[in-house]
Amino acid sequence: MIRSLPALLVVFILSSIAAAQSGPPGSHNSQPPASHMKAAVAHFDKAFYDLTPKKKHAEARAEFDLAIAEFEAALAETPSSVEAHTYLARIHNARKEFRQAAADWDQVAAIQPFDVDACVFAAGAYADAGDFAEARLRLSEARLRTRDPAVLARLDAYAAKLDAVKR
Repeated sequence: MIRSLPALLVVFILSSIAAAQSGPPGSHNSQPPASHMKAAVAHFDKAFYDLTPKKKHAEARAEFDLAIAEFEAALAETPSSVEAHTYLARIHNARKEFRQAAADWDQVAAIQPFDVDACVFAAGAYADAGDFAEARLRLSEARLRTRDPAVLARLDAYAAKLDAVKR
């Protein structure tokens, strides 16, 4: 049952992207040097889109390792890069390193105070890690980031599903 929660969250998230507020116009998202990001994204793309589907797991792991090194170099120069933190969260999630993925999403949420989705993704990662209390906290935090009734209703539905799973 625990395994089904993140899939449900992803389905609901994707269906509510248009309704979610990802940040006000002009929200802060510093960009790291292009060289680190370009190399990091190339390694990520190769691992995620080329090697992983072909079940070349050792090669994909190596490419992910290279991507992580480049994203971390980018973050050393620009710690507020939402793009770098987001990619790192995706890598950690793909590796089933759910606590680290959650921490990456928490960084995105800290940088972008109106990013409801970052809180929801963090909640999903915490749920995958089996930490339902932290998952519930992230959903509560997401509620504070929006006034949109449709998004609030969706967050309530996520919380209800989380509560049902943890019983």
